[in-house]
Amino acid sequence: MDLKKTFNYSRLATRGAVAVLLALWMVWIWGPLVWDLFVGLSVEPQTAPPSLLPDEFTFEHYRNVIVDEGMPIYIRNSVIVTAVSTTVSVAVGALAAYALTRYDPGDGQVSFFILSMRFLPPIAIAIPIYMMFVGIGWINTWRVLMIAYLPIGIPISTWIMLIFFQRIPKELEEASRVDGWSRIQTWRRVVLPLAAPGISSAAILTAILMWNEYVLALVLTTTQDAQTIPIYLAGFVTTRGILWGRMGAATMIAITPIVILAFIAQERLVAGFTLE
Repeated sequence: MDLKKTFNYSRLATRGAVAVLLALWMVWIWGPLVWDLFVGLSVEPQTAPPSLLPDEFTFEHYRNVIVDEGMPIYIRNSVIVTAVSTTVSVAVGALAAYALTRYDPGDGQVSFFILSMRFLPPIAIAIPIYMMFVGIGWINTWRVLMIAYLPIGIPISTWIMLIFFQRIPKELEEASRVDGWSRIQTWRRVVLPLAAPGISSAAILTAILMWNEYVLALVLTTTQDAQTIPIYLAGFVTTRGILWGRMGAATMIAITPIVILAFIAQERLVAGFTLE
């Protein structure tokens, strides 16, 4: 009887510890976002950190960043650069991952080499890319950002999809070949549908990386027509202080496209993370 009570107490304590850790994790994740929400609605002085729950609320900061400061231009730049670079990264990554799971000649060495490209800090490639493209006039354009983001997106998307392609039985492909399908038909009708959750997961994670990339955008762009959201948000930290209200409003607007994208693809995203 005592042993049973001890077991119940131990299980209850474990569940309580897990609940506390989950609560702390939720506060750690959602706390800054809730604070940003209230900061963006606060009427307190812009350069003074407002309290968590201000006495008065206003949408003036949202109007300022959208109407007066041209935030939609930065959003447009980020959407275009992220969409193109993510599409190319996922397309190349899918082909590379499939090839590595079927024809890797290096017994995993090639896969590790691709991942090792992600180990490089962005600043390591920013200066060489700048020197290459400044002569042809591509600095301050979307094109240079799209190209610069590929060394970041391709390795991570390749490694994410590598797991899913490894789980697809080769027997399915062999059966389709026996039925007379070409390798391209097999790829399109058999492999891609089965790997769709992995491709969706890779696309979401790659898009988040592209959307949040700061160093490359800082080095390669200096004009509003090409700069992205992270550069715009960093501009609220000035020599005269931090523009808290506008920063909070702009932050909430900046995360909205990625949140919407994740919400639309949530079923495939969850299936991808759980390897189903």
